[in-house]
Amino acid sequence: NMNFTITKVQLFLMLFFRSTGIIFIGYPETIILAGGRDAWIIFFVGSLIVFFQLWIYEKLYKYFDLGKFTAWIYIFIWIIVLIGSIIYMQYNLNIWVQQNTPHTISLVLMLLISFYISVSRPSTIINLPVFIIPFIFIFIIYLLFSIPELSLNHLFPIGTSTGGQWMKGTMVAMAAFTGLEGYLVLRKYVLPEDKISFKDILTFQLSITLFIGFLVIVTKMYFATDALPYVTEPILYILKSIEVTFVKRLDIFFFFLWLGWSIISFGLIVFNIRIVYFKQKRKHKIWPMAVLHLIVFIGSVGIINIQVMEFIRNHFHYFYIPTTFILPAIIMLINKRRKSKCAEL
Repeated sequence: NMNFTITKVQLFLMLFFRSTGIIFIGYPETIILAGGRDAWIIFFVGSLIVFFQLWIYEKLYKYFDLGKFTAWIYIFIWIIVLIGSIIYMQYNLNIWVQQNTPHTISLVLMLLISFYISVSRPSTIINLPVFIIPFIFIFIIYLLFSIPELSLNHLFPIGTSTGGQWMKGTMVAMAAFTGLEGYLVLRKYVLPEDKISFKDILTFQLSITLFIGFLVIVTKMYFATDALPYVTEPILYILKSIEVTFVKRLDIFFFFLWLGWSIISFGLIVFNIRIVYFKQKRKHKIWPMAVLHLIVFIGSVGIINIQVMEFIRNHFHYFYIPTTFILPAIIMLINKRRKSKCAEL
């Protein structure tokens, strides 16, 4: 049964790891290629838009009630995101770590971990993000070792991006916050005495913005723009090139940190599905989760290759506006009108 409560801190932690997980090692490249020289400014503009969006969410979340049809639309979208995510994770495993192990093994292992989390008590996935917090700081500190290699000239002059780059760049900027529809799914479970203020939302939004913004700026200052198309996961590449005397392959250590982070992010998407699916009374508890993981396995096992990866890289930002913007707006407005009609009667 999905009876659980969370604190507002747990809500924001889950959303932080859901949004940042999976994409952050490659994301800076995507936005820099989309937005051109001003990509880092475009990112902060996109983030500001998302901040206002969250603020509106907080005002209207009570109206986010999924019916059978809308619940299945969301489950379908989330399954697509899960398949894309696991392909991305496995593809990077192939490239960075395991050139010779057959990848079905690691794919099954990752899905088994996720399945185990998905049939455990809700508190398991709610508390998992806490373990990664210290590593975020280690991660940022290590990236600071790259400072001697960074060049300010790569950030300026500003104002050179075209209108088209601003349009596409803003879409990609907002896509850094993919998964924020989870705010609407999880918000009702926050303890009633835990009021969420303007300042709370600002703090949360700043934390994601500063983290991803830092990665974007470091990437922008590290690479000459024309070198970027050849480096797909720039963050790992930078870590690989940092010479630290006491760790031989720093990038591998951080790769596994990223993988753990991504599995938690994956688990949080599954958690959304779980909440939405089990809102209706269901007879079976474990079967649906087994079927879900099987679908993801079948959907990803045969197509982990560079063409599919390129497709995911070039299209993941189209998900944000429909799933996090348009659909919630329609659902909340329809329910708001219904509620006001009922109130009149």
